[in-house]
Order: sequence, then structure tokens, then C-alpha cells
Amino acid sequence: MKNLPLLHLYTIVEAILILSYFRTLFTEPLIKKVLLYFTILFPILCIINFTFIQSIYTFNTYTRPLEAILITFFCLLYLYKSGFTENWIQKPTSWFNIGILVYFPVVCIIFILSNYIVFVTKNKEMNLIIWYFHGAMSMIMYLAWGRGFSLIKNDR
Repeated sequence: MKNLPLLHLYTIVEAILILSYFRTLFTEPLIKKVLLYFTILFPILCIINFTFIQSIYTFNTYTRPLEAILITFFCLLYLYKSGFTENWIQKPTSWFNIGILVYFPVVCIIFILSNYIVFVTKNKEMNLIIWYFHGAMSMIMYLAWGRGFSLIKNDR
């Protein structure tokens, strides 16, 4: 539990990086502008959360699920806007989005209930199972991202 302040920082950095990634994918100026606003406002909201609402030594159960919902929304919006092509499996962005859609919607409920699971129920077995599941979802996301990176052409 001593590393929870780092989770608050990680949430900010992760959101900035992934929302910036989506800003590079979209071509519509309105969506790019909305993403820019979220990229600026979300870290401010996180700082307000750990300064005034939730202790930095507890799970950020308000901002972490919000981040998951935002990222999932923009991922689904990108899939909708891009259309489905025959060779979608050969596109790196498809694999990045697969990873996002496997991880963020699934673990959002874990983010919401994490303080309850750890600090209220104090059921160590359930806690371990849930966080092992979270780890498995993380691994699947990173494997999908790895496949996406492997499809990027090296033009050197």
C-alpha cells in the first residue's frame, strides 16, 4: 500500500499518453479538440481528487474508472469512425485498440471496487484472485500492443 501515491501519478501519465495517442488517430478537428480538453482537464481532476477528495494512500476509485470509461469511449469511437476493413488484423492500430478494449472495460469494475475489496472485506483470497485477474488482463493488453508494435514498418 506504500506505492499507492505512484498509482495516482501513473493514472495521470497513462491517460495523457493514451488520449494523446487517440489525438494522432482522429482527423476530425472537433474530436481532436475534445481530446485535447480531456488531456488537460483529466490531470487537473486527478490532482483535485487526491488533494481534496481521496487520500493519496488509497486507490483512486473515482479517477481510475473515469479514465477507463474515457479511453474505452474514444477507442469505440475510433473503431466506429474508421470502419471495418478486410485487412484490419494487419493494422497496428487495430491491435492497440484490441488491447485497450480487452483491458479497460473489463477492469473498470475492479477500479471502482478496489478500496472496498482491499480495505473493507479484507478477504485475502478474493483480493489475490481479483488482482491476478487484473494482471492477466494487463498481460493480454500488452501482448496485443506488442503485436501492434511488431506490425509497424521500419523505414530505415
